[in-house]
Amino acid sequence: MAGNFYPTLAQVFPLLLLAFIWDSGFLARLRRQRRLPRKVDPAGVRFWSKPRVRVYTLLVVSVSVISTGVAVFVLAGVIPDSYALRLTLSCGLVLVLLTLLTRIAIDVLWATQAAPDMAAAPQHSVGATAAAAVPVPRTTEPGMSEAVAADDGRGDAG
Repeated sequence: MAGNFYPTLAQVFPLLLLAFIWDSGFLARLRRQRRLPRKVDPAGVRFWSKPRVRVYTLLVVSVSVISTGVAVFVLAGVIPDSYALRLTLSCGLVLVLLTLLTRIAIDVLWATQAAPDMAAAPQHSVGATAAAAVPVPRTTEPGMSEAVAADDGRGDAG
């Protein structure tokens, strides 16, 4: 079973890297978000400002890429196998998995949050009553304007 450690890691890290970076439009969504600290914007974020997200994301990506390379080098016989190396690579795997789990949990919680209460909206006409009966899915994240949400980050006007 221990003989499969490095081949498995050499396959798993690239898949986790793909899931972490390119799945769910992470980079496009991050580009659209404002993420100002609360000291600048009262509706801002407490800790995960864009510079911190940038550093953490690049750290996790670096751990994944370097771990893949190390696993391949061990398989090629360039780096000798050791307990410390296995422990280090296992810690890197745990970091990437926990980061991915956290991102997935946040995305699921955001996507499945309850819609705003439609009964509290003023209803002055029959058309307003009919429109209020059909919930409209949110197209923006909390705190994001419609104009920012409409921008896909590619710089084109349409």
